[in-house]
Amino acid sequence: MRRTAPRAPSFWARLRLPRLRQARRSRAALEKSLRLAEARLSGLIATTVDAIISVDTRQRITLFNEGAEHIFGYSARDAVGQPLDLLLPERYRAAHQHHVQRFAAGSRLSRQMGERSTIIGRRSNGEEFPAEASISKVEQEGTLVLTVILRDISTRRQAEEVLRTSEERFRTAFANAPTGMALVGLDDRFLSVNSAMCDIVGYTPEELLARTFRDITWPGDLEVTLQNRQRLLRGEVHTCQLEKRYLHKQGHTVSILLTASLVRDSRGQPLHFIAQVQDISERQELERAQHFLAEAGPRLAGSLDSRTTMAAVTGLAVPALADGCIVGLVDEHGQVRAVQAAAVSPEKSRRLDALLAHHPCLPSLQGELVAGVLRTGRSVVLPESSGAETPREDGCPLDLLRGLGSVSGLIVPLRAREQTLGAVMLWTSESGRRYGEQDLALAEALANRAALAIDNARLHERSEQATRLRDEVLRVVAHDLRTPLNVVALCTESLGRRPPGQRPPTQTLETLRKAVERAQRLIQDLLDVARMESGHLLVERARVDGPSLVQEALDLHRALAEEKSIQLSSDVPLHAPALLADHARVVQILSNLLGNAIKFTPAGGHVHLQAVPEGAMMRFSVRDSGPGIAPEHLSHVFEPFWQAQAGRKEGAGLGLAIVKGLVDAHGGKLWVDSRPGQGSTFCFTLPTQASADQPHPPHA
Repeated sequence: MRRTAPRAPSFWARLRLPRLRQARRSRAALEKSLRLAEARLSGLIATTVDAIISVDTRQRITLFNEGAEHIFGYSARDAVGQPLDLLLPERYRAAHQHHVQRFAAGSRLSRQMGERSTIIGRRSNGEEFPAEASISKVEQEGTLVLTVILRDISTRRQAEEVLRTSEERFRTAFANAPTGMALVGLDDRFLSVNSAMCDIVGYTPEELLARTFRDITWPGDLEVTLQNRQRLLRGEVHTCQLEKRYLHKQGHTVSILLTASLVRDSRGQPLHFIAQVQDISERQELERAQHFLAEAGPRLAGSLDSRTTMAAVTGLAVPALADGCIVGLVDEHGQVRAVQAAAVSPEKSRRLDALLAHHPCLPSLQGELVAGVLRTGRSVVLPESSGAETPREDGCPLDLLRGLGSVSGLIVPLRAREQTLGAVMLWTSESGRRYGEQDLALAEALANRAALAIDNARLHERSEQATRLRDEVLRVVAHDLRTPLNVVALCTESLGRRPPGQRPPTQTLETLRKAVERAQRLIQDLLDVARMESGHLLVERARVDGPSLVQEALDLHRALAEEKSIQLSSDVPLHAPALLADHARVVQILSNLLGNAIKFTPAGGHVHLQAVPEGAMMRFSVRDSGPGIAPEHLSHVFEPFWQAQAGRKEGAGLGLAIVKGLVDAHGGKLWVDSRPGQGSTFCFTLPTQASADQPHPPHA
């Protein structure tokens, strides 16, 4: 059989062949890309955290990815083929079916998340959760497929609720805080303020929000405020605190304690400042008042001269409390006499001085207002004046103050020991200050301290006057008594020289002599006490031998001791250092102590005098075996004219007082040690010659 050779392809066949091969290759590549895209899509659907669920037109699940398994708790095997209602709470199923059907029948191909309100899903355990969903539809081979992408937003909702709760707490705390709160922008404008902040500075919230913090800051405090602002911006500090002043809407300053911090975003960029403002004006006023009164006490008590004390009152009041002050005291005729005045203005101070020099009893101080203060002991706050009123002719405190340009005034009484001594008039003018309750309380506290100081000064002056009068009386009495006593002494000596037949009995002469000596000793004691209290008890120091001085004092009292059968002994080192003392006065000290010891020691008792060197001093002690002194009396034994038993007269009670004065005058010390039934020991110290280089006062 004859083979026929294959027919060569025609021209057109040869032309189509490459095209067919190219088409096959393109289709293979396209199929490969499609398979790759499908694989990628399958992987994306499988691994996404969102739930991807596809349903058919009967709303049965055809696709259920891993995200859906994780969110709803069903496996894909259990969910596929089930109605979509499986994933919804029963109460929402009918409405949801209607929404899905309407979307399927509509012209829109998709609806994104956020276009619908939050839906509620249901997990396999029955737990409900909020979710956001998007839905799309596509037709595949004549079949409509609906795909839902659902996102569980329960965690986000919880975070939002926490944030919302936190913000609400902050808003509540911010708005209702008892301290001022403010948010301040980086441009220094107020962003938000609470009511407490508005109360502090007197502005409404709208007025403050139209201002910057610079607008309400006292100019003198602006620089330090800006410095702290820069420190916060540079991150040098997280919080700063400072005391500063704000300008109140009414024009006065408000002292505040400012605590400020800077709020930054997540990247550390500054957002705004938050400030806490505490009004410390009242605290500072209280601190100033305490400091003022603490300073007033020593200044008022620093002098016992009435005029100096009243000058201190005006010096304290002006300018700390007032721009002007007048102190008036009630004189013996019941009139108020202006004794001191001061003003912050030199010109007004000169006017006041000239006015008081010519009219110390100002009519203004005699009016009903001042009289009422003196009568009731209650302070008066004078009506505020604009300074434009014209003074009337009748003269009252208001007229005086208006004439001085006052704005506000007070009249407070000076009361001490239930008596009203006078009044203090205070007023403000140049400062524009208006008195309130705190100012009145401070003025009354100053007046009370001033009244006590003035009363003490008056008492001291009266005491000084009484002392001078007493000293004068004592001087006259001593002079006038010594003359007749000298006559009695001379007459006694004259009678003692008569012949035995004409001479009075020896006992009578001795009695007269002792009475004269006792009277002269009492006069001398009275003069010594007077000199001691006036600070003029003189001692003339010189080198004195201690043992011989003690022996001299013992010899003076030996006869008296023997008369009472009292043993009198001494213990003095033979080589004791010499004393630097007044010989006569030391004998007087020892005589007073020995005389007292013998007086109170019963017959058969013992009195012992001892001297012991102690450094630059010599310690003397006089010990007796008498009844002793009760503990409650020990603090009084050195007081003039004091006696343990008021009804028992055993001298004038001056001996121990004189001893104390003389010991003090020598620069020594005096004390007593005594117990009832165990006797008493009086001890004192005197300087020795070894202390001659040390300075000693000439008198005490």
